[in-house]
Amino acid sequence: MDNCALKGDWLVQDLKNNKNWLFELDHQDKDEIIEATKYSISTRKKLYDITKSDFHLEKLTSKINMIQKQLDSGFGFVLLRNLPVEQFNDEEVKYMLWGIGQYLGYPEIQDKAGSLLHVVTDTGSSVNKTDNIRGFQTNEELQFHTDGADVFALLCLRNAKNGGLSKLVSSVAVFNEIEKTRPDLSEILQEDFYFDSRAQNPNDDKFQKVPIFVKHDNLVSALHKRRYIETAQRFPDVPKLTETQIEAMNLIDKLCNHEKFCFSIKLMPGDLEIASNATTFHSRENYEDYSDPDKKRCMLRLWLTLFNKRPLPKVFKNTREWGPTFQRRGLN
Repeated sequence: MDNCALKGDWLVQDLKNNKNWLFELDHQDKDEIIEATKYSISTRKKLYDITKSDFHLEKLTSKINMIQKQLDSGFGFVLLRNLPVEQFNDEEVKYMLWGIGQYLGYPEIQDKAGSLLHVVTDTGSSVNKTDNIRGFQTNEELQFHTDGADVFALLCLRNAKNGGLSKLVSSVAVFNEIEKTRPDLSEILQEDFYFDSRAQNPNDDKFQKVPIFVKHDNLVSALHKRRYIETAQRFPDVPKLTETQIEAMNLIDKLCNHEKFCFSIKLMPGDLEIASNATTFHSRENYEDYSDPDKKRCMLRLWLTLFNKRPLPKVFKNTREWGPTFQRRGLN
């Protein structure tokens, strides 16, 4: 399969035949990352002030260049294995993830408070019990969805006692299948849906209106959060979902959970998953955690606007997820 022709369009069988999405770090790579992390910490700079010049990578840059190509014109996601997280404490590993991110793009804010890095762990809360808790703060199953900016980067520090499997689906492949088998529903999915902003929009809008799939510049991009589409129904200004809209979202769910489309990964400590939000849906199984707080499942997450500039549909401009990327690129 020609990577340049992919643009995020893949099936599970493609990933089995072509392992260009998988990057195994060797001892030399790990040593370089360890030294770069130690140096960035030694500068005594605040995390968000660390730049490439504070995190020197040389031998690893060839792999980083291949990662960039995969995210831009290949499968749209990569998995880096064997990052040396065991060499550092949780706060220090943040410097490792941040430093690697500096070679790929610009970190973007992930909430109204302006946080540029999130700790993904169970806080004991539930999305259904409050207006501002988001799925990553719980141990609940996350339905297939997209995050913010060009890509999310998720680094595993500790996995759960049971469950918590990570799942990826090509949203492009899902759309192509819907367009082929149910063109009527593909049209519905290209019309506006109302998304709950979970009190995170900088302009205080309670919800946003955007299609789930958008065709543009010979590409297909997606923005999808079924759970937030459903929680938005509590607002009186939001129209009730139609039977056809529900049918269309049910079809997305059905395809995303089909073995032909759904690729499952058990993220282990030191695994870094990076995926394009425009072309990838991701989800997570619910999980059972350890009672010991020091053993609880923990991931670190960045949202990055890539240096490689994928064309974006204008309808994404005022969304919480893509607004900062549009602003950074000076797009109208």
